[in-house]
Amino acid sequence: MTWPLVAIEATNLTDDRATGVGRYTRQLVEALSTLDVPAPDEFELLQLCKRSRWKLRDRLAQGPRLRAQSWYGAIWPLPRPACKVLHVPDEREPPWNVPVVATVHDLYAALNINYVDESKRQRKLRFYEHLRDRCTRLVCVSENTRQDFLRLVGGDPARLKVVPLGVSPIFRPHSAAEIDALRARLRLDGPYLLFVGATANKNLARVVEAFAAGRFTRDFSLVVAGQQSAEVLASLTSRLATLGLASRVHLAGHVGDADLPALYAGAAAYLFPSLYEGYGLPILEAMASGTPVLASDRGSCPEVAAGQAVIVDPTDVDALAAGIAATLAMPADRRAAALAHARARTWAETARGTLAVWREAMAEA
Repeated sequence: MTWPLVAIEATNLTDDRATGVGRYTRQLVEALSTLDVPAPDEFELLQLCKRSRWKLRDRLAQGPRLRAQSWYGAIWPLPRPACKVLHVPDEREPPWNVPVVATVHDLYAALNINYVDESKRQRKLRFYEHLRDRCTRLVCVSENTRQDFLRLVGGDPARLKVVPLGVSPIFRPHSAAEIDALRARLRLDGPYLLFVGATANKNLARVVEAFAAGRFTRDFSLVVAGQQSAEVLASLTSRLATLGLASRVHLAGHVGDADLPALYAGAAAYLFPSLYEGYGLPILEAMASGTPVLASDRGSCPEVAAGQAVIVDPTDVDALAAGIAATLAMPADRRAAALAHARARTWAETARGTLAVWREAMAEA
């Protein structure tokens, strides 16, 4: 029997350091590879990699149902495989006349968030319009992102489908020994609050102010994970010195994927007062680690948290300080409910939802 072939552009899996979209692509492909489906619904998945990265093809996902092929750009395209659907998770798109499904992760460019280069923002805006006009279906990672796309870009609402993201099983409660080993590697002493992020929307400056205002420095340190820019580091270092917090804020820089789960699990609270998120997967990753979460009332954060986090106005420092205190005081039964909520969000369900969207696209071809 010949199974339908679906091609997914997976060049981002060859990047030296995984981006959020790269993690999405890998988790989705791996979940699709092992997805249990009835025989009539079987399919084959082709990972596409640009010719310039083909030498790094060993970084592509491995597993059943998977094979790989390289492709050139628009000027020298390789012959198109006999695929029924092409899935595009980022801006790389083979120029083939085939039904296209794309993933919409966020609307940062349309909202002018995290962009300092206007030419790049305009290019992204044109890409949104391309998706609206070109794609048979669009996978939106949250209802908030779907509504943002319809409001800011437009399109047929029936073609935009919400498929929430899953949580990797590597995010789980860790033993004391595992956490102690991480503390030793990162030179962390005593209980800590955790902040992860290096973009403007993550709201680090206000987190530091709330950490100082709430007088948490008496009992906790604040661990900041993420490779901050030189400009942010200079401003942050100066402000920490003014507040007398230089010894209470640990700037961990980039934390690798191998250490991040234990870093979540060891935190007394995870602080995620983002000004905007297309999804906000770290909310669920922290919950799945057994850590109570502070999240903002903006973007998709309340949708993803689903009542299992402390929700605050991220622009109000006093509200943030009160929210941190409430997060630290979260009772055991609510933490258990948050853990159960996060564990129910699996990549297998994301794969099933994505496959359903592909089948809709095939039916219209």
